[in-house]
Amino acid sequence: MTRFAQARFSRGAASSLMAASLCFTLAGCQSSMGPGASLALDMSDPCRGERAEFANSKNYFQDQIATGAAVGALTGAVGGALVSVASGNLNVGSILAGAAIGAVAGGVVGGTSAYYNTLAERAHDQDTMAAAMNQDLAREAQEIDRTVATFARLRACRFGQARFVKTQVRSRIVDRPTGLSRIAYHRDHFDEEIRTAREFGLTMARRGRQFQEAANDLRTKAPVRAAQGTSVQAARPVAGRPSARVASVDRAASVSVPEKRSSFDRTVAAAAQNSKAAFDIDSSANLTWRVLSWFEA
Repeated sequence: MTRFAQARFSRGAASSLMAASLCFTLAGCQSSMGPGASLALDMSDPCRGERAEFANSKNYFQDQIATGAAVGALTGAVGGALVSVASGNLNVGSILAGAAIGAVAGGVVGGTSAYYNTLAERAHDQDTMAAAMNQDLAREAQEIDRTVATFARLRACRFGQARFVKTQVRSRIVDRPTGLSRIAYHRDHFDEEIRTAREFGLTMARRGRQFQEAANDLRTKAPVRAAQGTSVQAARPVAGRPSARVASVDRAASVSVPEKRSSFDRTVAAAAQNSKAAFDIDSSANLTWRVLSWFEA
């Protein structure tokens, strides 16, 4: 590739990245797809109600707090690429490397600042911010609990259907090939649901890190300015002792919500492991998942 052609390509690549960044930050360009959006419903599925309830978590777990890091990462990638071009380095590999470095830096800035700064612009003081964060963390905990419950009901339905088919085959109500086909249907659907559950878990983890960063900012950041230019009182603890609301944010962000997320991850991992026996037509090993279900209840 000639230097002239390389320059044209590099400028075109940078322009494309900038256009993508601008589109991404506009609400009209954002995709409504998120974890759970790929779970299509089949009217003949005995577990379609449970599947729909579980998939509805997508309406929460694509919320703005998870978007802040993505916007920051994309903007950072554009900035990194443009710096590479501006410095006269027109090598495509260098531009992509600059974009990658910018994406990492931008992701950290976006995830850390977007949520906290939005609250800071609206808050009158540290306690007001803490109250808003506590409400958001309480909602986060409730949504994780709801997702755990809907996943548990979906898992119970899939495993119950598999047991029903096994009983039919052993009672010679249906033949073995038909039984294998019916179990395969539930196994394949449950594999999709496990993948979605893991995606939910990853989104919960990203949101959890952003909450923890915001809680740390609440304790340590210097005074910030509201949108109207008025001072917001210092978000710095007085005499090293945070208020009760700030302490509550810290506990929820660093202990309560992460524990709920970890519990969800363990539930999903156990379900994936027990599905091997549940969807094996020759296996009657149902005790393990039953005990786990009772324990979680």
